[in-house]
Amino acid sequence: MQDRLRLFMMAVLATATCLYPQVGRAADPPTFFQKKVLPALEHKCYSCHSGDTPEAGLDLSKFKDEAGALKAQDIFENVYQRINRAEMPPEGAPGLEDGERYPILEWIEKSRKADGQCNELATDGSQSYYSGHVMSRRLTREEYNNSIRDLVGLDLRPADAFPSDGSGGEGFDNTGDTLYSSSVLLEKYLAAAKEVLDVVLSARRDEASPDAVAKARENILVAEPSDHLTPRQAAGEIVAAFARRAFRRPVTPQEVERLLTMFDRGYQRGDGFEASVKLALEAVLISPNFLFLAEPTPEVEGVHQLGHFELATRLAYFLWASMPDQELLTLAEQKKLYDAEVLRQQVRRMLADPKAHGFAKSYATQWLGIGALGGTVKPDPDRFPQFDPQLAADMRAEAVAFVESIFRDDRSLLDLLDCDYAMLNSRLADYYGLPPIEGDQLREVKLEDHRRGGVTGLGAVLTVTSLPLRTSPVLRGKWILEEVLGSPVPPPPPTTPQLPKDDRIQDGLTFRQRLEIHRTNPECAACHARMDPLGFGLEGFDATGRWRHHQNGQPVDASGQLPGGETFAGPAELKQVLLTRKQEFITNFTRKLLGFALGRGLSKFDDCVVKEAVAALEANGYRSHALIEHIALSYPFQHRYFKK
Repeated sequence: MQDRLRLFMMAVLATATCLYPQVGRAADPPTFFQKKVLPALEHKCYSCHSGDTPEAGLDLSKFKDEAGALKAQDIFENVYQRINRAEMPPEGAPGLEDGERYPILEWIEKSRKADGQCNELATDGSQSYYSGHVMSRRLTREEYNNSIRDLVGLDLRPADAFPSDGSGGEGFDNTGDTLYSSSVLLEKYLAAAKEVLDVVLSARRDEASPDAVAKARENILVAEPSDHLTPRQAAGEIVAAFARRAFRRPVTPQEVERLLTMFDRGYQRGDGFEASVKLALEAVLISPNFLFLAEPTPEVEGVHQLGHFELATRLAYFLWASMPDQELLTLAEQKKLYDAEVLRQQVRRMLADPKAHGFAKSYATQWLGIGALGGTVKPDPDRFPQFDPQLAADMRAEAVAFVESIFRDDRSLLDLLDCDYAMLNSRLADYYGLPPIEGDQLREVKLEDHRRGGVTGLGAVLTVTSLPLRTSPVLRGKWILEEVLGSPVPPPPPTTPQLPKDDRIQDGLTFRQRLEIHRTNPECAACHARMDPLGFGLEGFDATGRWRHHQNGQPVDASGQLPGGETFAGPAELKQVLLTRKQEFITNFTRKLLGFALGRGLSKFDDCVVKEAVAALEANGYRSHALIEHIALSYPFQHRYFKK
């Protein structure tokens, strides 16, 4: 009886073990996360980062196990950066002991996903990683102006009258998700098409005309009626040639026929040959094939490689902010753009072309945030009477020329942090108090010291990160964190008291002393400890970017100490601190440039491309061409996802 009972119990246990594996088996041993990471988070982080209103909206208490934490790698990557830089826990709070700090950093390092998604694009099944992608987007205002310039040969800038473009993705106006169309914009397109062709075709053969207009007219009117060509045949040749360039691809006979219906309408009512051709050309300029970077619809859904003409167009609007030229179109026609070496050669050629100024202008102006300088952002005219619209334009041009030189001359991207040269003209050199130079044209000028070289010494940046009546260490520090190092700063709480609008001594306190008092507010301390020291390092520059030794009769205090204990004084030493964080800068810059090139926000699938691009930069002395070439050859740049 006992033997039968024993056998029965063994059978039950065996069955239970099969159906419910946890029965009859020891519990899984605790993971490293449970043993080391979770206790440290509970001990030092939950006091601020838990509950209904966690600090900075970050609730770490919801990650109770490793599986949940692994799904939030973006959050823990931010935790890693803040702890690694000794920015968290904040000053005044109990710090992490080595036995707490190092296990957290070690776990995050080991949990980072290995590369392996470089050759993937987000699909419907992976939308949780993906912010959205617009296959065909319209031209931005700058791209429209540049395209008209290269299409007709005249820099007319009709899009300056268009509504402003938005921005999104990585912060640029070429993000497809934000490039909406409206009835107002459509009316502007119609008016611009008429305006452009009125100028180009206004010159008569029996009248004198400016050389540029005459050449533009000649390049468009490539045929005329003769004994061998009827008016309609001549119009067909003109329209076909113009549409091929405007559409950035070959045009079909059917497309030409549709466009010629406008010619027929005008010619049949007696408008004359050129006036009737003008109607057909206007139809080209208001076609979606010109106004949009249209990528033909694939026959089946899924991920597809771009066609050669689409790749030529994507490359041109990346590096020129304009349409492809004849050489690119010819290579596309010959189906050679899939060849990696051919593409590298084209990248180098295009960056050396003056049209690369369009890329530098679009990218630098938006990355540096200087587009509003002289417009909605400008110093107080009574406090800074020397600052005028011309100086604002020179400062914007200085910044663009500096970034342009980095890419044109294949310089190290680290020059953006620190270098011994600047792009100046006579007005800027005089305003900055530098040795005099001659002429209005910007040119490279060697600097005697390292105060000004790099983006933190640009007059445009220093001015837009100031207030009308004073400098702002807070804004300047925030700008460095976000735009240079890629470390976002949360907005201040709505109850945060406002700092004074000027820097006059009040109640015996300097502005810096009042800012130090402001930083003692617990709600403000954590962010200000990160921002303010960086901004203090630039206090030698006034609110318009001029160098100064005194502020309100007292020596300028440009010293700072970061949460990690690093100290510095002045912009030259600050830049050395930034160079120690070059990995953060290069990663952030790569993300920005990749987002700009793709015209969309980045997804998880782009992280691998960023890492590989950073590795390519490191292997090539941080030379800028290495980054551009890697982006142009990357999977997401050459592919797209389509769903019916």
